[in-house]
Amino acid sequence: MLTWSMREIELPLKFVWKIARGSVTSKTNYIVEVFGGDMSAAGEVSICSRFGETPEQIHEGFNKFISSLPGPVRSVEELIEFLNDLELPGSLRFGIESAFVSYLSQLSEKPVEELLGQKSVNVLETSISLPIMPVGDIKKFIDDYDLTRFKTMKVKVGRDSDPDFIQEVLKHFFGKICIDANESFNNPDEVLQFLERQDLEKIVFLEQPMHADQHDAYLYLKENSPVYLIADESITTQNVTEYYVRRFHGINIKLMKSGGYLKAISQLRKARELGLKTMLGCMLETSLGISSAFNLAYKVDYIDLDSHLFLKNEPFNLLTEENGRLFRNHLQ
Repeated sequence: MLTWSMREIELPLKFVWKIARGSVTSKTNYIVEVFGGDMSAAGEVSICSRFGETPEQIHEGFNKFISSLPGPVRSVEELIEFLNDLELPGSLRFGIESAFVSYLSQLSEKPVEELLGQKSVNVLETSISLPIMPVGDIKKFIDDYDLTRFKTMKVKVGRDSDPDFIQEVLKHFFGKICIDANESFNNPDEVLQFLERQDLEKIVFLEQPMHADQHDAYLYLKENSPVYLIADESITTQNVTEYYVRRFHGINIKLMKSGGYLKAISQLRKARELGLKTMLGCMLETSLGISSAFNLAYKVDYIDLDSHLFLKNEPFNLLTEENGRLFRNHLQ
């Protein structure tokens, strides 16, 4: 018989993490643990506040999960069927599912990716993110954290960002950049005017410039955008359909949004079938959550798995970063 528990972890950051929706200096995440015999496994929960998740919902949802367990769960499919009936927050669903899959991996002595039917990836080249900050702080920030070792930088911007912000980044970072607006622009014209001021040859894509509910506006924007558009807040647990093809060039899949491995795998597979670019992203997570994404990373176009590098004291030490490349520590 398996037993389950959940605990909070406080994650102070090395710097102020500021995006268009606000800023934080620390994050409270949750670790779901499952125990059986002499084995244990863990999964991470990183609250998605943009989608209305709260600490209260996480605690209430976990208590509901524990009190509703009907008996032994023997497969991932059984667990997912059970979780579907509970309507839990997506990040909590992932924490539970990933802990269970990790436990099954130990029990079967098979890697998680093999259990999921995925090909193994042991090294990933990730982008690094730059939060919103005063233009005058950009050079020092890039120098202090040695960000030029990465080949690609994701630059956070807001509707009211300094017009020279991107240009200043490019003075000190010599790779490609991806721009992430986190829904901050009001309409396509604002987005296009913003892009007119940029060095388009240096931009890989623009991520979620307007709010997810601006369905018609995204139709117009895709027709006129000079750069790729990537959906982030526009896709959580939804199936990937022609809706996304008409509005975006690609999708950013995050396990905390999708609510589980199997849903994320389905989304990535369908996106490829439809000709969309694929991306794996993250919330503010430790290397426990980030290492989970390795299991789905084969043939993904863009990797943005850097948030564990923002933490003052990363608690799990499951990954090593060297010159912008992530390695699983058990391979070192």
